Amino acid sequence: MKKIGIWALTLFCLTAFLNAPASAAVKAGAMCSKAGTTNTSAGKKFTCVKSGKKLVWNRGVAVAKPAAIPSAQPSSAASPTPSAPAEKIPVVPTSLENLEANYEGIPYSSWKNSQDNLEKYKTTDLKVTITFGPNSTERYPNKVTEDMVKLGSRVMGAQKQPQEVRFVEFNKTDIPWAREMAAKYVSPFNLGISLPDQAEEKCSGADCDGAVTNIASGVGLILVGISTPVDRFGIVKFKGQNDIHEYVHAVQGMIFASQGGRPPSTRTPCWYAEGQPQAISIVTAAKTYSDYIALRKSWVTNNRWLLKDFEADSIEEFMRLGMKVPCPDGTRDLNFSLGYILLDALVAAGGIDKTFDVQAAIATGLTFEEAFKKVYGLSWAEGSAILARVASRTYKELKK
Repeated sequence: MKKIGIWALTLFCLTAFLNAPASAAVKAGAMCSKAGTTNTSAGKKFTCVKSGKKLVWNRGVAVAKPAAIPSAQPSSAASPTPSAPAEKIPVVPTSLENLEANYEGIPYSSWKNSQDNLEKYKTTDLKVTITFGPNSTERYPNKVTEDMVKLGSRVMGAQKQPQEVRFVEFNKTDIPWAREMAAKYVSPFNLGISLPDQAEEKCSGADCDGAVTNIASGVGLILVGISTPVDRFGIVKFKGQNDIHEYVHAVQGMIFASQGGRPPSTRTPCWYAEGQPQAISIVTAAKTYSDYIALRKSWVTNNRWLLKDFEADSIEEFMRLGMKVPCPDGTRDLNFSLGYILLDALVAAGGIDKTFDVQAAIATGLTFEEAFKKVYGLSWAEGSAILARVASRTYKELKK
C-alpha cells in the first residue's frame, strides 16, 4: 500500500505539472528569484529587477499582439474556392544596361509603367468624336472606342496631345462620303497622297480594312475602313486596342506638327513607327498583369515569322533594313509584331515617355541614332545588339 501511495502521489504531481499554465500570473512588485529574467503575463512583459535588497518584478511593458493573417473568403458558403496564389513580382530592369540581366521582369515593368501613368493621370480632356458613313455599321459599341482611346490618352498623359480626335468610319459603299469628309481637312505634312485618297486606299483591296491617322486642321483625324461584315478580318477581337494604336500615331504627329515637311512615320525606323503604338496600346488594353502576359504572347505566337530564324543577328539585320523608308515589303508585318517586342523592351527599360523623348530629340534635328544615345545613354550599335538579343530570347521561348 505504501508503494501504491507513492506512485499515486507522483502521478498526481506529474499530471498537475502538465496541466498547469505555462507561466504563473505575475504582479508588479512581487518577489522574483533571478535578476534579468522575464515573464509575460496578462499582455505585459515583466522583468526581474533589484529593488533595495530585494528582487521584484517591475511594472512591465505592454506586448504588441501579432497581426492576424486574413484568410481567403470563399465565394459562397456552399462551395468555397481556394484563393489564387499571389503573383510573384520579378526584378524589373531600370535601364538598357541591365535589361538582359532582368529579362524576366520586362513584361511586368512595361505593364507597371502603364499602371503608374494611369494612376498619375486620372482624367483626360480629350474629346472623342465618331462619325459613320450613311451605309456603314459600327465595328463595336462606340463607347469601347471612346473608353479605350481615353485610357491611352491618360497613359500618355505627359505628352502633348490634340484636344480632339475624330474617327471617320466607312465601308466600300460609303467611299464617296469618306472622300468628301476627308477633303474638309488640311494636313501640315507633305504626305505624298491626299487625305481623300488615303481614305479610299483603305478600301483598295477585296474589302475595306485598317485605318490611317493624321494630324489635320488641328485635330487627330483617323480614317477607318469597315469591312462587310464588320468582323470579316477579325477586328472585333482587338476590343479597341487598335483604336489606341491609331491614337498613338496622332500623338506622334503632334511632336512634328509645327515643323511640317515629312510625315512622322518617315522620321523614325519603320519598326519603331509601328512598334511604339503597339507597345503602348497592347499594354494599355490589358486589364491585369496576367492579361498582359497573355496578350503579349499572342502577338508573338499568332503572327507569321518572316525572317530565316530567331537569332539575334537576323533580328538586328531586320532593324538595320528598316531604319529608313521605304520600309521593306517582305517583312512589313513584322513591324507590328517584332517591332512591338523591341519597343516593349524599351518601355521596360525606360518607360513609355522615353520612347517619345527619342522622337522629340529627332524633332530638334538629331538623327535617330543620335537621339537614341541622348535618351538611353548608349550608342545605337550597343542598344540594337541588346534589343536583338532580348527579342531573340523572347521569340525562342514563346514560339516553342
